[in-house]
Amino acid sequence: MKARIVILLVLCCAGAGRSARAQEDYLTDGEISAVRDTQEPDKRMILWMDFAARRIETIKQAVATFKPESGRAIQKSLSEYIRIMESLESTIDDARERRVPLSKGLKDVETRGSLHLNYLKTLNSESIPGWKDFEYTLEEAMDMTKDELAEVAKGNYPELNDRKAPSDLPARPPAAASGSRPPSKSESAPQQGPQEEGPPRKSQRGQ
Repeated sequence: MKARIVILLVLCCAGAGRSARAQEDYLTDGEISAVRDTQEPDKRMILWMDFAARRIETIKQAVATFKPESGRAIQKSLSEYIRIMESLESTIDDARERRVPLSKGLKDVETRGSLHLNYLKTLNSESIPGWKDFEYTLEEAMDMTKDELAEVAKGNYPELNDRKAPSDLPARPPAAASGSRPPSKSESAPQQGPQEEGPPRKSQRGQ
C-alpha cells in the first residue's frame, strides 16, 4: 500500500514538473511570475495580450534584419504566440464557466487582436527572407487569432445569444365571440353583498 502511495506521489510531482517546464518553453520567468500574481480573469486576459504583443514586436525586429536565417527566429516567436493565445482561450473558458464577468479583457483582445492579425497577414509573402521556415506556423497563428476574435465577439455570456422570446403567446387578448352582447352595468358592476332595506315609510294618508 505504501509503495503505491509513493508511486502516485512521484507521478504527481513529475506531472507538475512537466507542466512547469511546458510553460517555461514559451514564457519568460518574469511572465510566469506575472501570471501567478494575476488571478482576475479580466486582468489576466490583458496580460496575455501583453505577452502576445511582445512576440509580435520580436517578429518585427527579426523581419527588419532581412536575413534568411531570421526565418527560424520568426518561427519560434510565432510558436510562442500560438501558445499564448491558447492560454488566453483557457482563461476565457474558465471565466465563462465560473460566471465571472469580463469587460476590459474582451475589449482589449478585440482591439489588439485585430491589429496582430493584420500584421500577421503581411508576413504571408515569399518575399520575406526565410518565409519557408515559418509558413505553416504563420497560418496556424492567423487561424488562432481569428478564433479568439470570434470568441470575444460572442460577449461575456454567449449562451444568452441563443435564447429567444416565446413566440406562442397571443399578442393581445382574444376578441369577444360574434353575436354576444356586452355586459350591462348591473352585470359588470362588482357585487357589494346583500342590500338591506330601511324601515317601511308611513303612508302620507295615515299622517
